[in-house]
Amino acid sequence: MTLSYLRNTLLLLDLFVVLTHGADLAISGDAVTTRFWDCCKPSCSWNGKAHFSQPVLTCDKEENPLKDFSAGTGCNGGSAYSCTNQQPWAVNDTFSYGFAGIFIQGHVEDFWCCACYQLDFTSDPLKNKTMIIQASNTAYDVATANRFSLAVPGGNTTSHDACANQFGVSQTVFGEENSGVESKDDCDNLPESMRPGCLWRFDWFQNALYPSATFKRVVCPAELTEKTGCTRDDDKALANNSQSSATTNLSSVFTVFAAVAVIITSLLLV
Repeated sequence: MTLSYLRNTLLLLDLFVVLTHGADLAISGDAVTTRFWDCCKPSCSWNGKAHFSQPVLTCDKEENPLKDFSAGTGCNGGSAYSCTNQQPWAVNDTFSYGFAGIFIQGHVEDFWCCACYQLDFTSDPLKNKTMIIQASNTAYDVATANRFSLAVPGGNTTSHDACANQFGVSQTVFGEENSGVESKDDCDNLPESMRPGCLWRFDWFQNALYPSATFKRVVCPAELTEKTGCTRDDDKALANNSQSSATTNLSSVFTVFAAVAVIITSLLLV
């Protein structure tokens, strides 16, 4: 085995890693969607969760954005809560923006925090509707499938009383634990800043329960990053990858496989 053989092998393996990383950025698949809103500090609001411009913005009780990313969560006596502007909104009858806590099998949250995904719903009543969401949180509690838990005020609640603490109201106005408010009329009981997202649940989202969807990673639009303040470092790489055709990428991967196979064969014959 010569030094040139080893050098060539290492170079090809490096190229293979680069190509497969690009494919990983363009991840896609099937998922189930749920909904939540617990007012807690989102998981992606902590320092060091991923390579990004900054963590997801949080807000204080007066809904002022906090720049202190070390502030504790309102679900545990801290001062940092979810910002109510990070709720879904409809652009038209078939397209919406929003935010979500997500889980993608085979990965951990440094892979998805602040990444954006296009969700194309595949089940009624949302079939043929689309959302682009930014991952502001993590949904580790269900790890049996790819999951997008949409951040929807009044869409769900938990045993935490962070919403009551944030707004100085009874926790009951946010609905039943694990289900949220029961009707569109109940949205009127929520703090005013949370009502649009609650109404979106019954209007655009048609109060769907666990709708299925396909998902794919997309470059984050400014409409979402302006609200979170968070942009992933690898969004630029994703944008560059998107400019190359799938055929070109696949051809490159096969080329690397073939070259590696040739070198390995040569090494075995030495």
